[in-house]
Amino acid sequence: LLSLSSLDRSAAHTAAGGTTVTAGHQLLTTTPTRKQLRISRDTWLQIASAPAQHTMIARHTCCALLLAAAAALQAPQRRRGTVRMAAVPPGGRVLAVGNGPVFLLAAKTAAKMGYKTTIVSAREELFTQLLWSEAREEPRDPNLTVLGVTRDEDVEAFNDAVANADGLIIAFDAEQTLTDTLLDVVLPATGGAKRVACLSKHLNGKGYGPFVAASKTAANKEVWAASDKQVQMYRDFENKLKSKLASREGSGLTIVRCGTLKGGGPASPDDPVPDAVPTLSEKLYDDLAKDIVNWQLLFDCDTRGVALTPGDSAEGPGLRAVFTACASDASPGDSGRVQVCQALVRSLARDDAEGKEFGVTTAAAEKHSSDAGWAAALDSVL
Repeated sequence: LLSLSSLDRSAAHTAAGGTTVTAGHQLLTTTPTRKQLRISRDTWLQIASAPAQHTMIARHTCCALLLAAAAALQAPQRRRGTVRMAAVPPGGRVLAVGNGPVFLLAAKTAAKMGYKTTIVSAREELFTQLLWSEAREEPRDPNLTVLGVTRDEDVEAFNDAVANADGLIIAFDAEQTLTDTLLDVVLPATGGAKRVACLSKHLNGKGYGPFVAASKTAANKEVWAASDKQVQMYRDFENKLKSKLASREGSGLTIVRCGTLKGGGPASPDDPVPDAVPTLSEKLYDDLAKDIVNWQLLFDCDTRGVALTPGDSAEGPGLRAVFTACASDASPGDSGRVQVCQALVRSLARDDAEGKEFGVTTAAAEKHSSDAGWAAALDSVL
C-alpha cells in the first residue's frame, strides 16, 4: 500500500503546494508486490508542479491522488456486465474527484440529493471541518463516504467505488485537470461510471483580455482570465475526455462551464442559506478571506440566483474586471460555487444532458432556485 513514507519529505512538501502526484506507467502494466511498492520514488513517481488556488485544501489533494494511483495498481474488481442508462438513477453511486471547495461541495451536494457518494481525503479532520458546520450542529450525511489514504480497506473501497460508480464528477477549484494516468484510474477501460459531469471554464474568449488579466494579478488571483495557455489546457482535456467516453459503450458526458468561482458557504447567521441547499461550513470563509471585508460571505448573501447559458457562450467581465474581481453582487464572468455544484449534480440525473455543455453565471436573488426553477433553467439550455 502506498503511503507518504514512500516519499522523501522534500518531495512531499513540494506536492503539498498544489502538485499532482501520479504513478509511473511502467508499474501500471503489472500487479506490484509490496516490495515493488517500496522502490525509490525516482523510478516510478512523477511530480508535476501545478499552482494551488486554495493552499490549505490543495495541501492534501496530492495525498488523495496518491490513493487513486495506488488503487490503479490493485487487482481488478468485478465489473458490472450490463449496460446502464446514461442518466444516474436515484440512489445511484457517484465518485467525485478534484480539489478545493468546489470539489467538496459537489460531493456534498450529490450526497444531499440521495446519491451514494465517495471522495478521498488525506486528512479527514480537515475535510470534516469544511463539510459539516459545528456552529449549526450539522449532522454528517450517511450518503457521503470519505476514504483515507493509508489503510488497505480504503484502497479496496476506492477500487469498489471506481468499478461500481454510476456517475463521476470532476471538479477542480484550481486551474488544472486530471492527468492521463489518473483519468485512466477513475475511468477504466471496462466498468466504472457511465455518466460524467465535468467542470470546465468559459473558453470562448468573449469579455476577456488585458483588463481581466490585470485584475487577476492585482485584485484576486482566482479570477478566470482565459489566457491562451489555460484555454488550450481545458480544450485538450475536454477532447481527451470525449474521446475516452466515446470508446465506452453507453457512456455520456456533460460539461458545466464556469468563470471566477465565488462563495460556497452558509452566508451570515442572520441570513443563512436554507438547510435544503448544501453549502460548506463557516470555516470556508476563514480559509478564503484575504480582505478586510469578507466579500465571499457577502456573495453568498446577495447572489443566490443563477443564470444558465447554452454551450460556451458566456462572456467575461471585460473593462469592469477590476471592479468585479472581489464583487459580492451578480457580475459578468462570475459563477457561484453553490450553483455550479447544483448544475453538476442535477445534470447527472437528466438523459437530455448527455453530450451537452452549458455555462453557469450569476443572478441577483434573495432565495436559491427551487427544484422547479432548476428544471426550467436546465430545460432552456439542454
